[in-house]
Amino acid sequence: MQKVIVFSLFCFLIVFASNSQTKTLFKEVSDQLGINYLYPGNDFQMAGGGVMIIDVNNDGWEDFFQSGGVFDSKLWVNVKGKFEDQTEKYGLDVLSGYFIQGATTADFDNDGYSDFFISNYGIGMSRGDKKNPVLLKNIKGERFEILKLEDIIGLGNYTSACWGDVNKDGFSDLYITNYVESMGEMLDSTGREIGYNPVCYENKLLINQNGKGFIECAKSFGVNDIGCGLAASFTDIDNDGDQDLLLLNDFGEWTKKGNIIFRNDFPKNQFTDISEQSEFSKLIYGMGIGPGDYDRDGDLDYYITNIGQNFLFKNTNGTFHDVAKDFKIDLTYEKDSIFGTSWSGLFFDSDFDGDLDLYVSKGNVATLVPKTTIKDANKFFIYDSSKFINQTAISGVDDILSHRGSAITDFDHDGDLDIISSVVKLPWGAFANKDQKLKIYQNEQEQGNWIGIKLVGEKDLNRDAFGCKVLFEQDSLKMLKEVDGGTGHASQSTSILYFGLGKASNLQKLSISWLNGKSHSFSNLKSNCIYQIDSNGKLKKCKY
Repeated sequence: MQKVIVFSLFCFLIVFASNSQTKTLFKEVSDQLGINYLYPGNDFQMAGGGVMIIDVNNDGWEDFFQSGGVFDSKLWVNVKGKFEDQTEKYGLDVLSGYFIQGATTADFDNDGYSDFFISNYGIGMSRGDKKNPVLLKNIKGERFEILKLEDIIGLGNYTSACWGDVNKDGFSDLYITNYVESMGEMLDSTGREIGYNPVCYENKLLINQNGKGFIECAKSFGVNDIGCGLAASFTDIDNDGDQDLLLLNDFGEWTKKGNIIFRNDFPKNQFTDISEQSEFSKLIYGMGIGPGDYDRDGDLDYYITNIGQNFLFKNTNGTFHDVAKDFKIDLTYEKDSIFGTSWSGLFFDSDFDGDLDLYVSKGNVATLVPKTTIKDANKFFIYDSSKFINQTAISGVDDILSHRGSAITDFDHDGDLDIISSVVKLPWGAFANKDQKLKIYQNEQEQGNWIGIKLVGEKDLNRDAFGCKVLFEQDSLKMLKEVDGGTGHASQSTSILYFGLGKASNLQKLSISWLNGKSHSFSNLKSNCIYQIDSNGKLKKCKY
């Protein structure tokens, strides 16, 4: 009898250990949540795939817009943790036929409802949807109305966009990256193809006219770059109280146009290229921008994705030093000497222990050069003891489909952060009978305490609080955060700023630097709730 009990206990321990080892950090739940959209047909889709987090009806449950590329795009409305396709209900079926590569949201007229802009492949390389980009105005949370922009910007190959208030007038402005017009080839002395020779469109800067319209001002502001832009982000790199501009260009190895930092010279209406002196310029295939104060020193660092070597630019007083290889998160090679391809690299505190972890969406893209692998799974790293630890094998996010844009949000209000990661459709996936659809990765980790901050601009500030900074201070460490006006690859994450507290029940200090120069501080805020703070200093707990 004793032997039987011992044997049974032994078997139980083996099963328990096995189950413990196989528990993943995230669980893919898109089917259970109602995300049933499968791309029709078998198009060779390379671009598209941005994800935009937006609360369309102000109910506190964050919705999202799925950029479908050559296929239809979808508005997924969050109904208390489940999603419904309400594209037609909100009048967005009028976008059928647009080749939408990305989308970004802002309340451009400060009326209290979130509007958004689509970046579409209008024309380029003699293809595209032949349509001008549009702005979608939110009508009281019930529907969207198209505002045409053809009198402001014409047809282009628009890949992504970002919002920010560059002239600090209280209204959000829009920067739009513009891609390839025509593609040539680089040849060696024997006539063999060895690289790319693209002609690119000019990027655009739309300056908001008090919420009533926009004027295109890229040239006068000095940001009309023609480097085949794929990603851009407004961010205050030097902590001087205005929004600078980061820009990533594709094909840098061949065009000799690399990453750019445009320093905002406010109060002058101009930017200055400081890429070289800041050591940010790299001649790469720039894909996505991921800001995050990973070292908790009170300034923002940036993870930059690429075909091949990714970069983590550590910020030291506005000068940048790449430390990605030091942390083994450069992800240069996927197999032997074959390059991997990274798209969105997003920092967030996945277990609310007080530091930032890293999710990288990955996916093959057909290239002449460099040589890239087809099997290229997403990656996930936990930051612990000043190291990024590769937890991809147990993450549950290591899908080998071709991911592109990704975003972070707490879609189910359970007090942790989840990942929405978009997939584009490629023939090899169809041949392998893979389910090529958007993925939602629900967070399954044991969580520490946390706090969320929702900023609201009033009067002379843009309502989204773009350009405003929040400094979280806990146990002699600091972490700086900004509201996301467009990051990753053609995507935008939640506008709520989350900070992990670990076992602490209170946040010791919170400091807000508003774009108009004012500031507010708060002490000992209780954990596990979201606070809304407006620019007048009024604080209230959110009900959701």
